[in-house]
Amino acid sequence: MICLENLLLAWLSIDGLLLFAIGVLAAIIGGMFGAAGFVLLPALLLVGIPIHATVAVNKFATGVSSLSTVLVLAVKKKVQLKQMLPLMFVAGLGGISGAFFATRLSEQTMNIVACIVLISMFFIVLKSNKTGLVSEQQDTEQPTTLLAPFFIGIYDGGFGPGSALLNITYFLKKQFIYLKAAEMTRFVMFASCMSAFLFYFFYGIVDWGIAIPVTVGSIVGSHIGLKIVPYLKGKWIQLLLPIISLLLIVQVIADLLF
Repeated sequence: MICLENLLLAWLSIDGLLLFAIGVLAAIIGGMFGAAGFVLLPALLLVGIPIHATVAVNKFATGVSSLSTVLVLAVKKKVQLKQMLPLMFVAGLGGISGAFFATRLSEQTMNIVACIVLISMFFIVLKSNKTGLVSEQQDTEQPTTLLAPFFIGIYDGGFGPGSALLNITYFLKKQFIYLKAAEMTRFVMFASCMSAFLFYFFYGIVDWGIAIPVTVGSIVGSHIGLKIVPYLKGKWIQLLLPIISLLLIVQVIADLLF
């Protein structure tokens, strides 16, 4: 049960404000470029939080911040729920599956898996730029499949850094414009994150004193990020996506070596 007194003390402390700031910054980056984990996970690990507890906090913060933007997008009918529900369902299945496997893997093994996925993603992004995938206007949108959101959901539930970028890249490959791809990503991220978080919660590794300030910061940062996305130009995205992908790879390799 959540202790309200402990949560209040967490908020009033310097650590609480720092966690809030980390959540804001991570969500802004996540909303724009799909790389919230690049800030959130290493920052939480740096302050001494165990890897599985860090992943659990990340899932809760990302899931709740995604929900806040999902509600706005649904009310404004920018994204059709009928289109997203099947994708959210398989992403949710993937998320809980990833959480299950993660609790049975060591930190080193998790980092190896993340490294393989992120390197693959880096080359996908490079290829996308060469073929003009990221542009101001796309061709006719192609039908989405369920396999990609499911496997991305597994990775997201078990680890997470770069999972939003994987989703954005997938929707771009289906010829959605960048803004639409970022908006659709919030829906599938909500499903995979919250299903994974529920598993971690019942597994007993959620620290609410950390999760709450990070999550409130993520809600604030998520809305700021989505406000900035419409002003991003295609050329900027083509430059920044591979850079962020490469930074994620460097981060994971550093975790493996040191």
